[in-house]
Amino acid sequence: MRKYFTNLLTAVSFTSLLFSSNQLQAQWQTQNGNLYVNPPAKVGIGLSNPNRNLDIHSTSDTYLRVSSLGGASLSTLTAGIELRRTVANGSSSATWSINNENHFRIRHNGDLLFGLAPDMARMGINTDNPVVFTIYGKNAAKSGSYVADGALRLHTKVGDNIHMLALDGNQIESSDPLYINNDSEQNVHIANGGGKVKVGTTDNEARFSIASESDMQLKLINPGTGGAAWRIGVANSNWSAGAGKLVFSKTNSSDDATMVITPAGNVGIGLTTPSKTLQVNGITSTKILEITGGSDLAEHFDIEAGETLLPGTVVSIDPNKPGQLRVASQAYDRTVAGIVSGAGDVQPGMLMGQAGTLASGQHPVALTGRVYCRVDAQYGAIRPGDLLTTSPTTGHAMKATDSGKAQGAILGKAMTSLETGRGLVLVLVSLQ
Repeated sequence: MRKYFTNLLTAVSFTSLLFSSNQLQAQWQTQNGNLYVNPPAKVGIGLSNPNRNLDIHSTSDTYLRVSSLGGASLSTLTAGIELRRTVANGSSSATWSINNENHFRIRHNGDLLFGLAPDMARMGINTDNPVVFTIYGKNAAKSGSYVADGALRLHTKVGDNIHMLALDGNQIESSDPLYINNDSEQNVHIANGGGKVKVGTTDNEARFSIASESDMQLKLINPGTGGAAWRIGVANSNWSAGAGKLVFSKTNSSDDATMVITPAGNVGIGLTTPSKTLQVNGITSTKILEITGGSDLAEHFDIEAGETLLPGTVVSIDPNKPGQLRVASQAYDRTVAGIVSGAGDVQPGMLMGQAGTLASGQHPVALTGRVYCRVDAQYGAIRPGDLLTTSPTTGHAMKATDSGKAQGAILGKAMTSLETGRGLVLVLVSLQ
């Protein structure tokens, strides 16, 4: 810089520069090998009306060069520009420097804030002295098939493919599949603050929401030996499993659903159209089965009845219709089969049958367990422990008093009393 100004002074023969504002004369002077202007002036290079202390103008490419020479390597000496501000009494100052130290660096009071090399860049002092960098950028937006804008854009090349990642204040867009921890085994945490994760939806109800109209929404994969994959999805009207059902499948087809849960809460295992709270198409094995909604073991039968068949009715085998029953109507009937379940608000505990065969029907008949039975006490008052059999009163039981006739016609034992008339008696069904 000194050589440049020396040549400049030679060119102008150390003539004075004229100030148009106050007509004061500024002289170039030297002292201790230094060159300066006194009084202070604005210096123009390439123009006669400089607006700054040093104002350089050219109609072609223009550079201001600061060079250093010496040392054994490019990083030995620094070529730079130093900007300093100092209070009037000199009590404090702040210094910024822009340097070429082989690497381009920006410092504040000696702390490196920005460094740039041909193959890398660094921002910030260090982890013990963190700084904040703010970028005011555009929102990432889609323009046709291209992601445009963004506050920050990253480009990398993998093989022949160039990957692009665009970020703005609350959005991340990628030109290719987006990976987190692709080459490391670190955890991904969405830990604090009550945030919610949404995939394919803006629903704000749950902490984690996934939406998809055609595919299974969730796939769980165990890649280990003997592992498998399970799909979980919510069906719509285009799915064969049926709209609104929660589907569990071993394949990506709802046709192969292993289990479904309907909007009504029915669970189907091995079938997709359960009509009961739990419906299983297959063998069920359990160590202990506890039933709390009923107290008798019943089977479905078709029953011929001349009038509405009421719960608690005593029924017998119909000899003319294989697999079917009829309402009992004679005393000591050895074809007695059981009692229609459901009287007195006591429901069947277990119902059996096989659809499409003779072992099916419309009415649950208790074959064992506790069930209320219609009884006629005109043939003898009923007390707990009495054996009951069929009676001449249609659909009613009576106390068995003739042990000879009762053999093979016993319906069970009474557990409650009935002194007179007709009524319901709790019976422990035990055909014999």
